[in-house]
Amino acid sequence: MSASSEMSRKAGDSLWHSIAARLYSLCRFMRPIRIFPIILAAGGPGKLGFPKPLAKFGDKTALQIAIENCARIEAPIVVLGYRAASVREFLPIGALHVMNRNWRRGQLTSLLAGLRLVPRGAAFLLYPVDQPLLTRELVARLVKAFYARQPSQKIVMPRVGHRAGHPILCDGSLRSELRAAETAREVVYRKQSRIRYVRVSDQAIWDDFDSKASYRRCLREYRLRQKPHE
Repeated sequence: MSASSEMSRKAGDSLWHSIAARLYSLCRFMRPIRIFPIILAAGGPGKLGFPKPLAKFGDKTALQIAIENCARIEAPIVVLGYRAASVREFLPIGALHVMNRNWRRGQLTSLLAGLRLVPRGAAFLLYPVDQPLLTRELVARLVKAFYARQPSQKIVMPRVGHRAGHPILCDGSLRSELRAAETAREVVYRKQSRIRYVRVSDQAIWDDFDSKASYRRCLREYRLRQKPHE
């Protein structure tokens, strides 16, 4: 090997060692993308007769259940609207909340209101307050799947059979699409290839309440699920 070839090889090795060292240094300080739950609690009562966030399930409200289920990620952002003053009284001290004065115009307005408090680059979890049978374990599974997803996958959501439900975990890059959309649904289902589904067996992912009858149904199911733990 000539002297010039040897020098070139050493220069190349030095360059790659420098790049490797820089990458190692960067990786040491890299942190997982932060995930902020947006608890959608602004909607009207439907036929229930009182604010959904204040519906009681045992000794907890639907709002308290939602907040506790998101305890292992970033502090939840609670979006208020209908009878906001009454609901605000039940928020934990220091809880983040934002007012959506356009709540009558649909769920997307609440999502966009909540996104105002989500730092740029962070992911967000769409969590409807009127699904009291969701669990902390389900949220943990979605978070795990989000961190294990392919780069092209921007959405993680649970599915029973062929039917998907909530909560829905979204990459922060979807903000601009949501701002330009008429509904969140059109953004979520725009490209199936960017959705990572988490298969579950619990229909809690779509069980909600908006009337006295559906509230009683959810309450019965909630009580049944609590019995093994009593």
